[in-house]
Amino acid sequence: MARTITTQRTLPTVRGSNKSLIAAGGAKELAMSLRRLGDKELSAEMKAASKAAAQEVVPYAQRRAPVQSGKLRASIKADATRSIAKIKAGSPSRVPYARAIHSGRYVRATGQRTKGVPYIKKAIPEAWPQLVKAYTKGLNRVADKFRKKHGAHRVTGRFQK
Repeated sequence: MARTITTQRTLPTVRGSNKSLIAAGGAKELAMSLRRLGDKELSAEMKAASKAAAQEVVPYAQRRAPVQSGKLRASIKADATRSIAKIKAGSPSRVPYARAIHSGRYVRATGQRTKGVPYIKKAIPEAWPQLVKAYTKGLNRVADKFRKKHGAHRVTGRFQK
């Protein structure tokens, strides 16, 4: 008994249409179902949808980032997994100070803490409407393809090897 395909519940729909909606927690459940089935095509598409949503925040964060040489602003990028959208800034070799700028840092010589400039944290509420729109659009597309391809909205059981 490797896996069970669950079809007991139906996906919630938008009023007046047959388009499915991802409910709260549904993105993680969909990602886990894709992992259980080993569906690399839809996994890649779900990752792309998450990255597209994260990409909505990048211009807002770049506008808020402090600029001296421009390296910090240029290092702000979007990344994603199947179920998590990430905004990254800095790199260990080129911009190692990105976290210190964002969060502030402790200066041992003075015993004081510098004030941070939370450019990513403040950019997320600004970009929230676009982020939600992009994320739901992408995940609805993946959920519809999943339902058409596998005939269910969720898979339980063991992971496919």
